[in-house]
Amino acid sequence: MTDIVVGDIPEDIDRCVDVWIHALRHRDGDVDARVVAERMRKLFDGPVLRFALTGQPLAGFALTTPKTHDETTAVLERIAVLPSSAGQGHGRALLRDAIRYSTDAGFSSLELAVRRGNAAIRLYEAEGFAAVSEPVPHPLGGEPMITYRRDLVDLHRAPIACTSALSVPRVQGPAVVLRPFEESDIDAVLEASFDRSITDVTTVPVVPDSGLAGEWLARQHQRAATGRGYSFAVEANEECVGQIGLWLRDRDQGRATVGYWIRPTRRGQGYALSALRTLTEWAWNFADLHRLQLHIDPTNVPSLRTAERAGYAREGLLRSWQKIGDERQDMLVYSRLRSPWPIAEPAADEPG
Repeated sequence: MTDIVVGDIPEDIDRCVDVWIHALRHRDGDVDARVVAERMRKLFDGPVLRFALTGQPLAGFALTTPKTHDETTAVLERIAVLPSSAGQGHGRALLRDAIRYSTDAGFSSLELAVRRGNAAIRLYEAEGFAAVSEPVPHPLGGEPMITYRRDLVDLHRAPIACTSALSVPRVQGPAVVLRPFEESDIDAVLEASFDRSITDVTTVPVVPDSGLAGEWLARQHQRAATGRGYSFAVEANEECVGQIGLWLRDRDQGRATVGYWIRPTRRGQGYALSALRTLTEWAWNFADLHRLQLHIDPTNVPSLRTAERAGYAREGLLRSWQKIGDERQDMLVYSRLRSPWPIAEPAADEPG
């Protein structure tokens, strides 16, 4: 049996950086160790779900994080075993540890990105992972990357309130309707796939592919079916103009997270503001929710303005909060509490 221990101290991170560099050199030949080490250490600056080590001396490690803007999914950011320790079960043990821990933490799926042709794909598929994306170019070159996902089912823990199946309602707002997604909404998803400001911080596919867009639409219904939250299509003038979600992973703590996007060709018409106000007021129907929060890119001025005009208060800057592309980025956190806040009416020349 392969033992797994929890990594913690800075020395653990340094040892794992060395393992990663050795693994890359074995696979790719010469690499820039300084650049690789700097990029690796940044991964530990943000939220960490599980940092696991195996072997004595160290043979391998795995790093699991929550997925950005998806309360239902965990991401296996890195998993590596020293070439000299390959074939001894370390990789399988680390992978199963990440699956088990992500399940126990309440996530409904676990994802990882792997280069096309990687021999480890056989292990991932044997452990229940399946490809859910087309190959996309790696930002540093080489073989393209493919996203693999495994659905997580907790067979050992009784269901709690926030994991009960939900039903996405139809909510009428002053200028928009929030409703469940439909197959005909695929055009909105395809358009959003062209916009990096959307795909970098959401689960919208990074390439405009009809198959991937259809899978994304299906996953929005799964979020409610698994009790993880409400994913609404934002409808205006009888068409889908975007998405807004209420994610309930922290519902047992009385809080929920809100996220939204508007397709590029429908911006500047106040739809985001109307959707956010509508969702916020609807969310207070849940007696156990006392705080709603938003995480917004500091450079996204229209979104910041929308949050403030919807009554959300800026609380502060979360440094190196999440990975966007290949870099760690800061995010601003905004909140709205159950106690009433004054909401300014939108100016005629400032659509949300």
